[in-house]
Amino acid sequence: MQTLYNFGIQLYGLFIRITSLFSGKARDFISGRKNWKKNLAASNKSSLPTIWLHAASLGEMEQGVPILRQLRKALPEHQFLITFFSPSGFNNFKQRDLAEQILYLPLDTPQNAKEFITLIQPDIAIFIKYEIWVNYFRVLKQKNIPLILAPAVFRPEQIYFKAYARSFFIPILRNISSILVQNEASLNLLENHNIRGAEICGDSRFDQAIANKNEDYPSEKVEQFLGKSFCLALGSSWPPEEDILEQSLSSFPSVKVILAPHDVSPNNIKRIETKFSPFGVSKFSEEKWATENAILLIDNIGHLKKLYRFADFALIGGGFGAGLHSTVEAIVYGIPVAFGPKHYKFIEVSEYLDHEIGFEMKTTADFLSILRKLESEDYRQKLRIEIERYLESKSGAADTISHKALQLLDAKRND
Repeated sequence: MQTLYNFGIQLYGLFIRITSLFSGKARDFISGRKNWKKNLAASNKSSLPTIWLHAASLGEMEQGVPILRQLRKALPEHQFLITFFSPSGFNNFKQRDLAEQILYLPLDTPQNAKEFITLIQPDIAIFIKYEIWVNYFRVLKQKNIPLILAPAVFRPEQIYFKAYARSFFIPILRNISSILVQNEASLNLLENHNIRGAEICGDSRFDQAIANKNEDYPSEKVEQFLGKSFCLALGSSWPPEEDILEQSLSSFPSVKVILAPHDVSPNNIKRIETKFSPFGVSKFSEEKWATENAILLIDNIGHLKKLYRFADFALIGGGFGAGLHSTVEAIVYGIPVAFGPKHYKFIEVSEYLDHEIGFEMKTTADFLSILRKLESEDYRQKLRIEIERYLESKSGAADTISHKALQLLDAKRND
């Protein structure tokens, strides 16, 4: 199985090279890893102890940021290294003050893993969520370097638990120094496969989203645009959510919409501007916003997670396609959220449904029904109280993970 795994990694590398001929993202994947050994050797401050945190992409790194912040305070004498697998993380990560080095993770071949870890000499490695790279994990174990996987999520359908693969992956999971999981279902699944010692930590995305919520944000211009209207935020939209919104707005002429598409390229912004032109569109980048317009179109990135504070309700994009975008960034403001039906991988969404603070929708009729309920201010206040109760139990994952990292570092020093 190890041979097959290594062959699969090499095959994936070949596929990316071929794809790079016509894909900018694949070209970034390849070019970002060129001369990695030379670049790393030149920039690494080997005299300083190193904390290494790895995330697949920008979304997963949202879970890593509050962990990094806490560890930087606790370990000022350390240098911090962040690695990403995807260009979406490496290219778009803005909080670059959190690490002395930010790099692409080389492909998980035995040679790359050995050379990379030998060069960086980490005191500890923290891999986010379900970034499980077999050769890196083996080398960390061989070198007696503590490894944390957190805040992890496990489901029975993942390859690690399939009959044909579990004899290979289960020993890898058992060798991880500490696995901290988001929920009890993940913990039970590990225990059912005799993977002991895991602990529940929760989801550090809530810690980061709460920190975002507590940051100041200029409000006067947005409040002038919205007035006293009911405000819907459509966050990280794709065409299916935009179609539903377009078909619904005529039934709610007093609604104002903050519309933030997942793709802010000029062509996509123009398409959305044209689509919603009958309702009136003001673009965020414009100096003046006409208050008679219904749509505030967010045509740049970085504002959405702050703009949710002005909304009474959020519709989150991606639930009709490959992956739902972050609902956590919205719900921390105490507003209910709606989403398409493809959300089974998201633990928090199941919790929203259980607490009746989130709404699944499949059709425009579903969305119209939700909006009619939310017209009632009393109903919105009831939901806000329930959301606040829910959020009280969701913070603290970053504390748990950081504390575990410090425990493992102390144990290593005392060996």
